[in-house]
Amino acid sequence: MDSLLVGGRVVDPLNKLDGYVDIGIADGKIKEVKSGINRETVDKIVDLKGKTIIPGVIDSHMHAGKAGYRMMAKVGVVTGVDFSERMDTLCENVKAHGSGMSVTTLTNVRSYGTVPGTEVDRREIERVVKRAVEDGAIGVKIAGGHNPLTPETTRNIIAIANQQRAYVAFHVGTTATSSNLNGLKEAVELAGENHLHVAHVNSYLRGLIKDPVEESLEGLAALRGKRNIVSESYLAIINGTGGKCTDGIPDSHVTRNCLRLRGYPENQEGLEKAILEGFAMVRVELGGECVLVSGREGVQHWKEAKTDIGISFPVNVPASTFLCATRKDEKGQFIVDAISTDGGSIPRNVSVTSGLALVRYGALTFEEFVRKTSVNPAALFGMTSKGHLGEGADADITVLDLKKGEAVMGMAKGKIIMINGIVMGSAGTIITTKTGAKTIDSVGLKYDLVDLEESKFFQK
Repeated sequence: MDSLLVGGRVVDPLNKLDGYVDIGIADGKIKEVKSGINRETVDKIVDLKGKTIIPGVIDSHMHAGKAGYRMMAKVGVVTGVDFSERMDTLCENVKAHGSGMSVTTLTNVRSYGTVPGTEVDRREIERVVKRAVEDGAIGVKIAGGHNPLTPETTRNIIAIANQQRAYVAFHVGTTATSSNLNGLKEAVELAGENHLHVAHVNSYLRGLIKDPVEESLEGLAALRGKRNIVSESYLAIINGTGGKCTDGIPDSHVTRNCLRLRGYPENQEGLEKAILEGFAMVRVELGGECVLVSGREGVQHWKEAKTDIGISFPVNVPASTFLCATRKDEKGQFIVDAISTDGGSIPRNVSVTSGLALVRYGALTFEEFVRKTSVNPAALFGMTSKGHLGEGADADITVLDLKKGEAVMGMAKGKIIMINGIVMGSAGTIITTKTGAKTIDSVGLKYDLVDLEESKFFQK
């Protein structure tokens, strides 16, 4: 065997395992999981005494960019699902900036430059979804909250993606609603009987319409029992949006909503004032990672970028994030399937640290934390070889120091990619479907296949 993990507590909810056993790894796969594995034929032994071993953390909603791979790996994430990037861009960044993680993407339907307005005919939608999957994506994303489409066009995208058996995620909001509680309710109606992934549920429950707790309870009630809808939420206080302005108005409707929440004018002057006063923070790449700056320095970066730069606001309400992460239905099942970050290159990769804080508080059991950060995300996307530590599974592992409340090691397909916050991995593996395999093979990257028919998305 290539390596053997010994001395740690192993928690694997899918295989009902919680105990002190060894894990043998060979050729990127879990070879054996039991006590007393013979050490004589092992190349490398890793002693994890005092640590806790779980199936590798999967970020079910992130935005990798260039800096995100390092930022995710250093906090224990070993697999990520990008929500918007085209696969050709993703592959370029994996080659140049990858951290050894496995990644896939849901391509923004506007990414091919063929969806400029708010209405798109069915034939064009069919072409865009087909091309995205052929290019290697597992499906598409509708960024309705930022750049809304009409309800009819949105409904058609969801239906056509389902017809083509492509994954489809929705940042809710159309020309008739917004990125808020009403948009969330509308999303459920637009899906009908079709399958849909509702992205970052907590971000629609910020108090734009009524008290945030009232919104949260109402929004979660709208999702309760919808077996055709899957979802995730994140735990960070800051959001992620864009600072680009056209003719003095922020392009993103989310940015306008954030300004309105704090009483700033919904225009370029209002955004500049918000940056200057520290309410809006500009994302700047520094030392291979993204950081947030505000005040005069933030305004300077924003203007140097001609306003076309990422922006974050501290607008997520703790009570809403708490409820989305922990609320269950009458059968004891989580209403929101997974904990994500919507992070990556946005500096809010806190699924592990904040998730473990919920465990210490008693809001989640440790097993539930593992389910929401690994088991359930794997199921959502049909990653049947991930999310567990059974024999034959990918050797994707996150090692936690529960006293510190953080990840101290990450392993992707049997290779250590992070130790104590130091990223050691490079490049990575693309996750695609059988339809996209030829494209990924042509760019010279390793890839794994998923069958979405085996995913919770289509089977729920």
